[in-house]
Amino acid sequence: YLGQTLAKEQSFEESKEFVELFARYGHFLTEGEEIKFKYEIGLYHVVITTKRLILLRKFPKALVEFNLENIELVEYYTNVKTIKGLWGAGYLLGSVLFYLYNNILWERLIKLIPISENFLSIHPFFGLNLIALIILGYCLTMGVLDLSNFLLSFIGRVRVMPKGVGPTDIISKMTPEVETFIQTMQERMGYKKAGTAMQ
Repeated sequence: YLGQTLAKEQSFEESKEFVELFARYGHFLTEGEEIKFKYEIGLYHVVITTKRLILLRKFPKALVEFNLENIELVEYYTNVKTIKGLWGAGYLLGSVLFYLYNNILWERLIKLIPISENFLSIHPFFGLNLIALIILGYCLTMGVLDLSNFLLSFIGRVRVMPKGVGPTDIISKMTPEVETFIQTMQERMGYKKAGTAMQ
């Protein structure tokens, strides 16, 4: 990646990489605006100019831009979704118990409502009736989704907080490139040291 410190700006502007970046991103620039740094973070091309921070998402395509003077905070944080993990484990455990003991439920239901036997006696898959399949499918789906969200929450996010609007988060590991980006932004914002946050 390009430009690890502000001291390299002059050589960067004279480099082949700068020419290539200008050819690629120059149409995003306003009059008098110059590219200073470019990073690859998560699904984003992150471009810092003399005036703006430009975030270009690779897929699906999107562009977000902020005036540098309006950015209040740039940080890296991790927010582990423990509740999602508990719900996911609960759904999957419930799925197993339901699969093993659902017959007891239906036997009692048939005793209470004898006419339901005609419907509950239909077992299209895995020896389960239609209602059991729907319940089991729902629990398994929710369990997998919640556990996936829990595991993905261990991957941190780069957060850009502008004035007056909500933050923009970029999912990414804490890489040297992310550290350099945060340091560069905070130096331009008046900070001396990059910061991280754990929630």
